[in-house]
Amino acid sequence: MLTTNLASAFPVNLADEETQVVNVRRLAQLTTVRILSGNASGSGVIVKRQGQVYTLLTSWHVVAFGSKYTVITPDNRRYSPIFPPKQLGNQDLAVIQFRSMANYAVAAISQAPAMVGEKVFAAGFPMYQPGTINTTFDRGIQIFKFTSGEVSLLLPKSLSQGYRLGYTNDIAIGMSGGPIFNANGLLIGINGRVKNRDPDFGVYAFEDGSEPSPAMLQQIMNSSWGIPINKYVVAL
Repeated sequence: MLTTNLASAFPVNLADEETQVVNVRRLAQLTTVRILSGNASGSGVIVKRQGQVYTLLTSWHVVAFGSKYTVITPDNRRYSPIFPPKQLGNQDLAVIQFRSMANYAVAAISQAPAMVGEKVFAAGFPMYQPGTINTTFDRGIQIFKFTSGEVSLLLPKSLSQGYRLGYTNDIAIGMSGGPIFNANGLLIGINGRVKNRDPDFGVYAFEDGSEPSPAMLQQIMNSSWGIPINKYVVAL
């Protein structure tokens, strides 16, 4: 049985860097879910519990184009959402709720903004086997991926759909919607865009319609991108 008491999974006083990574990984495994949607999949993170109703946060593009969704929880159980996914404003964020009598862990949200250079950890479930076009749908949560890195960029204004948090972690298609944790095990953002996207598709344009300089564009392309968790907090 899973537990909502994260003290055992993430002690306050970490002994060393290796222990830190092990503990944040365990925390990520306890709170990260997989979302299946027809012929696609994504990830999400549990951020709230009210009685038997759990709320998870994911990327809007994970659920925007489907009609039937399955949430696979860390204990490999499968649930259908209570209501259709809801987009948060014009951000690439969505909330899903499901009902369960099981006891699942809830990610704690950071109250402080991320800082360039700080260590971060990204988690989720890749949709494809590494280096292939073979999907991982039949492997459920067995293909959990956890990567370490650091915050590389915090843009002065957001890219389209709320993306502002750049980080060095390698993430894969299917990890969209998964959590980004800081070294203290606090949720600071949501995965959403892999590195080196084609700039011609407008993914690196700012929300106000302007575009980065060539030098900044290169920096931006070299980073994975997430949406800071304050975008969710403000939308509540």
